[in-house]
Amino acid sequence: MRFSIFLPILSFSFFLISCNGQSTKNDLSGLLLLGSLGIQSNTTLEDRFQTAQVTTFYRKDGIFQFQDILIEYKLKNPKENSETVEAFFGNPNDITYSSLTNKISGHITQKEDLYQTNSVVFSYSDFTKKFKVFLTVKKDGKILSLREFTTTPPSPPNIPPNSITLPPISYENNRSLIGGTEYQVIRVKFQAGSDLSAYKKLDAYIGRPSIITMAADNYNVINYISASSYNESLNYFLFLTPELNASYKIIVVGSTTDAKGNRSVDTVPPPPPPSPCAGSVNAPTTIGNCSEHCLVVDLVGNQMQYTAKTTIGTNTEEYLSLDADNTTPSGGTGPTNYSWIEFFSPIAAGEYQTDIRSFDVTAYNNQCIVISSYLVQDGPGGFKDNYIMGKVNVP
Repeated sequence: MRFSIFLPILSFSFFLISCNGQSTKNDLSGLLLLGSLGIQSNTTLEDRFQTAQVTTFYRKDGIFQFQDILIEYKLKNPKENSETVEAFFGNPNDITYSSLTNKISGHITQKEDLYQTNSVVFSYSDFTKKFKVFLTVKKDGKILSLREFTTTPPSPPNIPPNSITLPPISYENNRSLIGGTEYQVIRVKFQAGSDLSAYKKLDAYIGRPSIITMAADNYNVINYISASSYNESLNYFLFLTPELNASYKIIVVGSTTDAKGNRSVDTVPPPPPPSPCAGSVNAPTTIGNCSEHCLVVDLVGNQMQYTAKTTIGTNTEEYLSLDADNTTPSGGTGPTNYSWIEFFSPIAAGEYQTDIRSFDVTAYNNQCIVISSYLVQDGPGGFKDNYIMGKVNVP
């Protein structure tokens, strides 16, 4: 009687083990073990799937590379409301299904087709690994139907080989005041006359020279600060940075339909603008030629003083105008008032000068002062004028 009860079980177990390619001796040992333990296996699995397939896709997000595993299926008949379709995902050597317990173990994760899309998707951060997937129909936690798959890692898209050489690149930079802030403006250009019509991608990346680098695929750039696309109308890549004295490495990446390449250039910061007091002289000094037209500057204690002078050699001049003015190096209002003299015929030969202007150098905050004078003469010899200007250091 007992043998008759276990005969169907032993026959099915023998079929399972034989399908696995084990020896008859091992088959019989397994049967005897099952019989001695009195454990009944599940023989109720049915094939509820009309079709089922697994496809892997390569995905890149920044410098990270993933594989997306898509399981798609169709059922032979609509599932009942209490039934679910679930997929189990794991390493091939770890994940297993036990027909004895009707359970899957060793899986990394499981996911249900919750929104009835006839698909389940898993993502993994290593696109080179193989996985085993079990697709199941379950009811009340019991597996009714099962399909097993072993995935094939996706192949990355064909990134073009480094078989092209980008045209030579160069850069120019300068300082520019934009919206009240001074920026270092960097323009990266291709060599004049370069044919760029075949390029599908032209991007430039800026970064610290010791940090920015090409990724392992020699196509993407990592550890960069910012990127810029090629402006075809202006014919350059543009970068703005408030770091006026910083050096950068700029990597340009380009690709055609079937090839890629890159070039890089290291920049040096633009020179600072010349000092507004460049060319200044110390007082006392004379600017111009006093036999014709000059500015005389003196320093008496803390007082700097100056006057404009001219010399008239004849008694025939009909009009004379002479002034003296001052500004800060940036063109702002200077520390003293404007001085001006004017004469009409008859004008005697001799020396003429404006009133002396002076200021306290300890109350003046700029490094230098700009002093200027304008002379106008008119007479039988015709109209003539002369403008002189000089910068004087303020101690």
